[in-house]
Amino acid sequence: KEEREEKDHPRAHTPSGEGGRMEGGSHRDSLSEQNPRAERIRVKLWLNEELVKVEMSPLEIGYQIISKVENMKASLEYLWLGVFLSFIMSVLPFIFRAHNADKQSGFSKQAVLLSVDELLGESLELQLIHFIGFVLTMSLSICFITLFVVAERAYSQRYLYAKYFNALTTMRRAKQHGLPHFRLRSIQNIKAWLSLRSVLRRVGPLRSVGIIITSSFLIMLTILTVVCIQFFSKGTNSMNMYFTWAAMAWSMCLGMYLLRLFTLGNDIQERFDSQSLLITEQINIYFFMQQSPQKKEQLVHANQVLQLSSKLLKEIDNRENNNFVLSPLVSQFLRVFLLSAFSGLASEFLGFKLKLWKMIK
Repeated sequence: KEEREEKDHPRAHTPSGEGGRMEGGSHRDSLSEQNPRAERIRVKLWLNEELVKVEMSPLEIGYQIISKVENMKASLEYLWLGVFLSFIMSVLPFIFRAHNADKQSGFSKQAVLLSVDELLGESLELQLIHFIGFVLTMSLSICFITLFVVAERAYSQRYLYAKYFNALTTMRRAKQHGLPHFRLRSIQNIKAWLSLRSVLRRVGPLRSVGIIITSSFLIMLTILTVVCIQFFSKGTNSMNMYFTWAAMAWSMCLGMYLLRLFTLGNDIQERFDSQSLLITEQINIYFFMQQSPQKKEQLVHANQVLQLSSKLLKEIDNRENNNFVLSPLVSQFLRVFLLSAFSGLASEFLGFKLKLWKMIK
């Protein structure tokens, strides 16, 4: 009967590698690629503070992780931060005008009042132009920063996928997050673990988010390069130009969001880095082998599969680290070079040495 059903409904084979990427669609569609009749594994699950042993398939475990992440309330911190930064970018021309209104006293209360009087004394047409410019700058800034908010939300979800996946093989973390727990002591468990890792790593809009981050990083790098060249060529006189003010304001806005995204990217890589986990499971297999000598043959086979999986995942992770967004080298470059450049500019104005790159790990 099973052979007849196999002929009528052939199984859909899903590659366990990491090469595929998915773009768009629901997160649950990624798990639908898995074999619906996959081998079930025995897991430990906490129901009403009581530990029970049940059988679950990788599909059901993946659904439980994805549902837990999707049901979490989205954070609005970076959205409100984007609205605040957009407002600052909109009033930046008025701040620059107030700064240059009284060159003797500089930016002061008297300079602000003088700038407001000049603005109110202008014709109605010029005031209307200023108002339209404020509204357009505010709208375009919000639209641009919304892209970073979406990217930050996508990376936060990927971080939660990696966090919950890493908790599956640890009893304490699995109980804390309400997830099933299983050990990699059999080939079936290892197969289910590899399938879950493959699926959860490619959930979400990876390509579009990568394009947003890469483009923004290159834009910020270009802006900072131009600002540094202009500052070292003209000195402090460059601060009398509105272009310098706008360029530094945009570079700081981009840097704040990019630093957050690159930090999340590093955390995702660390959570999915399974070398230490596989080594720990191999050590646990040797300990369990002494307790249960009758299962020695099964445990030896599982240990061999873990060793091969460790070598395979190491090669795959090396290939994944070449990705621009998740590359540790790019994150290190952003942390040291760009923050050092900004620290040098800030030190010139503040009068003392400021080393921002040492404050952030």
